[in-house]
Amino acid sequence: MLVLLLPAMAFAQNEAFKGEHFIEVTGSAQQEIEPNEIYTLIRLREFEENKQKVSLEKLDADFMKALKDAGIDKKRLELADAGSRLDKFGKKDKDAFREKAYQLKLTSAGELEKFLEKLEPVKVSQVSITKLHHSDYEKLKVELKMKALQAARAKAETLLKSIGSEMGKPLMIRDWEVEPYQPMMEMKTANVRMQSDDQAGFAPEDAIGFRKIKLQSQITAQFEIK
Repeated sequence: MLVLLLPAMAFAQNEAFKGEHFIEVTGSAQQEIEPNEIYTLIRLREFEENKQKVSLEKLDADFMKALKDAGIDKKRLELADAGSRLDKFGKKDKDAFREKAYQLKLTSAGELEKFLEKLEPVKVSQVSITKLHHSDYEKLKVELKMKALQAARAKAETLLKSIGSEMGKPLMIRDWEVEPYQPMMEMKTANVRMQSDDQAGFAPEDAIGFRKIKLQSQITAQFEIK
C-alpha cells in the first residue's frame, strides 16, 4: 500500500505547485496631515474663594462669554457631563461642589490658542485634548492604500526585470491595518491645566501647536511570474 501511495502523493504535490510561480512583495506609503478637528474637554467645578463659593452658574456664564469672545460658534459645543458631586463623601448638599463638563470641537492650533487666551480669566477646573482627527481621514486613508499597492507593484516589476522575467496578473493582495500616530499637545497657563488623556506632565507655556498626524499604509501582494 505504501508503494502505491507514494506516486499518488508525488502527483498531488506536483499539481499543487503547478502554475504557482509568483513573487510576493510589500509596498508601503505614509503621509503627514495637519489635524483640523481638535476635540477638547472643558471641566467647570465650583470652588471656594475668600470663604465664598463660586457658583457653577457664574463659571458657566464666564465660560460662555470666553467662547463668544473667541468667535467660536456654540453649535460646536456639547454637554459631556453634568450634575452634583460631593467633594468628600458625607458632606451636606450646601457644601457640595457641583461640576459640569463640555466637549468643544476646534479646527486648528491657532483657534485653540485664541480660545485659551479668552479662557484665561475663567477659573476652569481642567482643559484636556481628547482627540485629534481630520475631516477627510477616510478618503486620505484609501488614497494612501492605493499608493502602497502601486509601490508594491513597482517593486515587483523592478525585481523581476533584474532577472529577465515579466510580471503577470495579481494573485493576492493583503492590506495590513496600521494605526495612525496621534500626536498630543501639553501646556499650562495660569488658571488652565491642559494635558492629553494618556500623558502626564506639562510643556512650556509657549508650546502651542501640534505635530502632524502620521498616516501609514502597508500592502502585501503576490504577482504571477510569466
